[in-house]
Amino acid sequence: MDKTLENILVCPGCHGPLTHQAETLICTDTHCQSLPRQWPMVRGVPVMFDEAQSFFRIADARSILESPGRSRWHRWLSKAWHARPGLDRNVAAERNYRHLEQLLRDTQEGLVLVVGCGDEGVGIHHLRTSPHVTLIGLDIRWTASVAVIGDAQQLPFSDEVFDAVVLQGVLEHVLDIFQVEKEVFRILKAQGLVYCELPFLQPNHGGAFDLTRFTWTGHRRFWRRFTQLEAGVCCGPGMAMANMVQQFARAWLPFRAWRILSDWLTDWLFWWLKYLDDWLTKNPASLDGASGLFFLGRKSDHVLSDAELIATYRGGQ
Repeated sequence: MDKTLENILVCPGCHGPLTHQAETLICTDTHCQSLPRQWPMVRGVPVMFDEAQSFFRIADARSILESPGRSRWHRWLSKAWHARPGLDRNVAAERNYRHLEQLLRDTQEGLVLVVGCGDEGVGIHHLRTSPHVTLIGLDIRWTASVAVIGDAQQLPFSDEVFDAVVLQGVLEHVLDIFQVEKEVFRILKAQGLVYCELPFLQPNHGGAFDLTRFTWTGHRRFWRRFTQLEAGVCCGPGMAMANMVQQFARAWLPFRAWRILSDWLTDWLFWWLKYLDDWLTKNPASLDGASGLFFLGRKSDHVLSDAELIATYRGGQ
């Protein structure tokens, strides 16, 4: 395990110190109520669910880590399926990550937590390739980008250790997003940064684990303990329209084969709508019909009041 990571890991329940014994991390706080109070390391990756509070289970994550992975045939089919033109397009992430990387150059360490890093989002390569930034990835499942398996609602890190936290397309899949905000605030240093992307007008894309949508005003209120540096549309109305047409097509028949066929057809017929967002997102009205929104902010002692919040609205209504 990386030394930087080892120095900042704590018990996900009580935030007490850990001791490292063989391939196990053990909470040393005798008053800790966490379960199981010790956590395995599999392939060098700590599995840090507090089962007293979290929906997720260590045994499930461990079985995935110890499995041989997908077959070559399965990987080939996956690549072939994703070779379609697709309906999604992020028009802001590249710019926003460059901005975030510039801000992190002023910090001494540039330590960044990427929550939900399993499938790295558009633009994050600007952080991964920067000599000024160290990324630590956390997710509930393992991929090559994951350094810690854990729950965003019980982050297993010490207070005020990160210079930035990234949540790109994650919060909509979290059961208690307000607990996540508290945890992000806790682990960020003073003046620490948060970058968040969240869907607005998007169909369900996670089954039972797609729980939350915010308008622009709602998203700003969620991060009211942060000073806004930049905020706006990351996925525009063109993408929203294309995805809604696809969902409309899916709804005609309840069969999986039809969903696959309709997705393939709508991808090829409506892929071009997403490119209209280069122009549409220049209009403030795009905030009211965006597929996704972003927020870049800095941890603050000031809490945005609701009167201040309402005054920040800049959509088209």
